[in-house]
Amino acid sequence: FRGGPVGCLLIHGLTGTPHDMRRLGEHLAARGYTVLGPRLTHHATHPEDMNRSAWHDWYLAALDGWQMLDMICEQVVVVGVSAGGVTALLLASREAVSGVVSIAAPMMPMTDWRVRLARTVSSVLPFVPKSDPGEQLESERLYTSYPVWPTNAVVELTDYLRHVNAALPAITAPALVMHATEDDTVPLENATYIYDRLGSAAKEKVIYEVAEHVLTDGSVTPDLFARVTAFVEKVTGSAD
Repeated sequence: FRGGPVGCLLIHGLTGTPHDMRRLGEHLAARGYTVLGPRLTHHATHPEDMNRSAWHDWYLAALDGWQMLDMICEQVVVVGVSAGGVTALLLASREAVSGVVSIAAPMMPMTDWRVRLARTVSSVLPFVPKSDPGEQLESERLYTSYPVWPTNAVVELTDYLRHVNAALPAITAPALVMHATEDDTVPLENATYIYDRLGSAAKEKVIYEVAEHVLTDGSVTPDLFARVTAFVEKVTGSAD
């Protein structure tokens, strides 16, 4: 969406698609912002493709989007959901972003049994089902998300978290961390972990008392959209 001089880069999560962020993008575009939601490498094709990915492939796809916005906008805010929040944080540690929003992002060491299994069997078992009922329902509701976890991609994500974890203190841009209390995919403790490690002097945390993970397409979206918009306005000075 082409709008004014303030850009918003919206980054979807692991196994997801830009559709996860489309409603937020439309909301921001309606308020005059230039919005870009890139498709990360090997997403929205086939789960097998993701097993050929390395974490830096996902980062570079988002970086391309950042560079496109940086060329046409005076200021850019990066927003990511789930693993897209991880990518948004890494961008904020390396680029001159005006602000960063992390929504339901993982960051703590991953201890889920499927993660441990993925590292052990990734060479012989390419996929692990999203057996958690909440994950399955969200995949079906959003319909564009892969219904399985590609095991090598999960292994790459664990390595990705280690790199970004080390970069959190280098982030100085204003930050907004958002999460749900009953997120069964990424536990709530991750939000506090990220918030506490950020180097940003201006940072805030918003917690929703819901059992959802993809908060950009759920019951709290009206409030979340309003808060993200208010954050963008504040950090860029773009309020009417």
